[in-house]
Amino acid sequence: MKKKEYRFYSYKLHMVKEQEIRFLSDQAIYNSFSGSKLIKKVIRQLGQTDRENFVVVMLNTKLIPIGTNLVSTGSLTSCIVQPREIIKAALNMPCKALILGHNHPSGDSSPSMEDKLITLMIMASAQLFDVDILDHIIVDMDSDAYLSFADEKIIEDTKRKVRSVLDQISRMQTKIGSKETS
Repeated sequence: MKKKEYRFYSYKLHMVKEQEIRFLSDQAIYNSFSGSKLIKKVIRQLGQTDRENFVVVMLNTKLIPIGTNLVSTGSLTSCIVQPREIIKAALNMPCKALILGHNHPSGDSSPSMEDKLITLMIMASAQLFDVDILDHIIVDMDSDAYLSFADEKIIEDTKRKVRSVLDQISRMQTKIGSKETS
């Protein structure tokens, strides 16, 4: 019996520059205030301000923005975000750190439980690839109001949770490995 040949393809990934965003003459982002201004600028330029938009800003080792990606545009009250889309963008750029950001069209910049959960999922995913999440900033597009997960210590708490989970995984792998060798 003759076997049918199976075909598949090789691919190359290329980042495509879509548009230029000018912001503070390539200054490093050292605090949540400048981060919130950057997130607003990106959403205004790439998103739809009457809807929730989720963006990621990629930073080099000197914390200078080198790229951004509009990850999702949703509805008035939510948008769907997959950690894989954030990580995919980060891995295709020479970046060391990310700032996550989104807007709340309601004007209330308080984080929802979903906001905290997606941040945890993104941080856990990013940790596996040695990409640091510096902040997640929720902005109000009509005022100077914003909330920084870093300022509120949510990033710090989430990093502890991620380390704890990864430590548990490592211990489980060690146990499995020792059982396989015995």
